Amino acid sequence: MKRTLYIAVSMLLLLLISSCIDHRYYADSENALNTFGYYELLDHIAAYYPSGIALNFPGYIVGFEESSTRLVTNGEEDILLDDTVYKAGFTVKRLLKTLRYNAPFISQVMRYEGQPYGEGNCALYNLYQNVGATIVETCNEKSRAVPPSIHDYSSTFANSWNAIDILKEQLNEDVEENDHTHLIVAVMGLDTAQEEAIRNYKSIVSSIRKESGSSFRPLFVGVTWPSFYANRWFDPLWEMLAYSPIADRADVLGLSWIGVLINEAVLPLSDRLEITIIAHSFGARAVSMGVCVGPALQRNSAQGVEQKTPRKIENFIGIAPAFSLKRFVDEDELFYENIYYKDYCPVVNRFVFTASSNDGALSPLFWANPVGDYDQMNKYCGQEQPISVVCTAATSDGSIVGYDTSAKVSYIDTSLLMQYSMPGTGRSGQGHSDIYRPEIGRLLWSVINGI
Repeated sequence: MKRTLYIAVSMLLLLLISSCIDHRYYADSENALNTFGYYELLDHIAAYYPSGIALNFPGYIVGFEESSTRLVTNGEEDILLDDTVYKAGFTVKRLLKTLRYNAPFISQVMRYEGQPYGEGNCALYNLYQNVGATIVETCNEKSRAVPPSIHDYSSTFANSWNAIDILKEQLNEDVEENDHTHLIVAVMGLDTAQEEAIRNYKSIVSSIRKESGSSFRPLFVGVTWPSFYANRWFDPLWEMLAYSPIADRADVLGLSWIGVLINEAVLPLSDRLEITIIAHSFGARAVSMGVCVGPALQRNSAQGVEQKTPRKIENFIGIAPAFSLKRFVDEDELFYENIYYKDYCPVVNRFVFTASSNDGALSPLFWANPVGDYDQMNKYCGQEQPISVVCTAATSDGSIVGYDTSAKVSYIDTSLLMQYSMPGTGRSGQGHSDIYRPEIGRLLWSVINGI
């Protein structure tokens, strides 16, 4: 009996030990970067499936991740800050202090050709290696990667400048060599894994193309970021519990690398292509911070100083945005945050925001005054406010009634349009993620096309 029990216990222990062994292809890089957790792996899953998880049209995916500052920097000297951003409110200083402990960085810049079988897909920049090898083909000799034999990723944060420079050079070549009509930057929101974000971008761009035809040939840059905070075992309180830490993470990313991406790689092209930002939920928070306040990061002297160029974003389309419209008002918001988008963020020609009565994701967040909350829209549309907003509505087929292209800030009531629950997007917020149907493409194209 004792022998049988001993054998059973031994087998159980062996099974437990063997189940803990996860011999991943990129394990060395993931261990060095501390990106081996379940949710962290989802932030660079495209490195495992360069053809399977990919855009089906030409474009780029910039993958942001986050790790301990201790692991990805050589100390605070790697994080040079422009303290003029503190003028945007005391919350900005609090947010940037978190860089002492956790630092975002660029782990991938993937280029997709949109060809059958994934032909031509490659990485302009990729940190994930396996003893000199990678599943992802390197685009060319200019592409960068951390030498995998060293496993010293302490320059990861600073090397993100290389990723920006490589992408900037490639975008310039694309504009010169291809017949693009628009430059689109897209950012998704809470709990959106890299695979899901890429799927969403394919749906959004395809729905616009279906409406526009060949009039829409975009140069596309999609962003993925660590938008998971923890697992979802405590639904339905998830959104309320996760809001503050995810909101801070989105803001920090905007102040840092998203701000750098927009200002250094995207905006210099504004004299040659009309730029539109399409951002959903917390993605709108991150990119609005990057555009209207950031970037707070500065290059060191060895990296040089970026020359200012004429810059303008034609449209900022915030779909159910998760930030407060009070950011356009220069006054202290002591209860929650103090952030100011000065002078209505002059780099943007027009902001277009949506809100739907069917969207339940943002309504519990009463203290945050999110733009995408239906009650907030009614508040600004129904009475005089310190922010001038022009209000309109969308029909069920995605047409916009009375859209005014001259308005700096517009609200579109999408209650007739954004009303369905989308599989795989959680149990709450029914219409919050109903943004991938062809009717939504019609609405987006109307804004982009100015009709």
